[in-house]
Amino acid sequence: MAQTAIPDLPPIPNDPEPAPITAGKLMPKAELIDLAAFAAKRAEKLGQTIATLTAGAEARAADVAKSLAAAGFDPKSQADAADKARAKARAEIIAASSDARWAEIKQLVAAAEGLALTEALYASPQAVLARAGLGDARRTNLMAQVAGAGPAEVRQLAMLAIATKDVVLGAAIQSVNDRMPRRDRPVSSAELAEALVGEEARAVSTAIAAIKNAAQQALNANREFEAGKVRPIDRVKLALNNPNRKDQ
Repeated sequence: MAQTAIPDLPPIPNDPEPAPITAGKLMPKAELIDLAAFAAKRAEKLGQTIATLTAGAEARAADVAKSLAAAGFDPKSQADAADKARAKARAEIIAASSDARWAEIKQLVAAAEGLALTEALYASPQAVLARAGLGDARRTNLMAQVAGAGPAEVRQLAMLAIATKDVVLGAAIQSVNDRMPRRDRPVSSAELAEALVGEEARAVSTAIAAIKNAAQQALNANREFEAGKVRPIDRVKLALNNPNRKDQ
């Protein structure tokens, strides 16, 4: 009697690799705000440069049309010649200005790409508060005290931390609080962190968004210039991602 073949068992999956640790430079809030202002100015300057270059090509086309008009050529001939002159001028201007334009763009893109670590460490007010007082003996001592306190006392300590802007006490409370089952936590870590470092976290997030927006603005402007046409979808995306939108 033939034996039934036993199918091979599926391979045992390997344990998933832990997520890579983000590397880079942690930038302080003041430096980020300055960089955001600088990036916005550089993007604006590039836009002005591109507008000037575009105007140069249009001026050359207008000159050709004007010359043909003066020579008595019909309007269609004038328009055709102007189009050819514009296209030739644009090709020359794009080639001549390429290195200078891309040098500006690369600086902005590099600035935006160098924000990964800062963005990760400022992902939320809780992430910011978690770092307060690291390595400080006071935080260690406070954590021991908070761990031995009852729910009512922990809530009182949280109110004290907020009232006195004591971020180290807040960090100690958050650390102990987050180790508890969610239903047993005496305070909201999110509310505590928001009250203590929410403004700082938002300022950094806004600066990061502004730097990224400036880099994208420069890229979009350059793409439109080289293509010779408006890219409406890119413009809409840029406007929606602008941290300075009035409706936010």
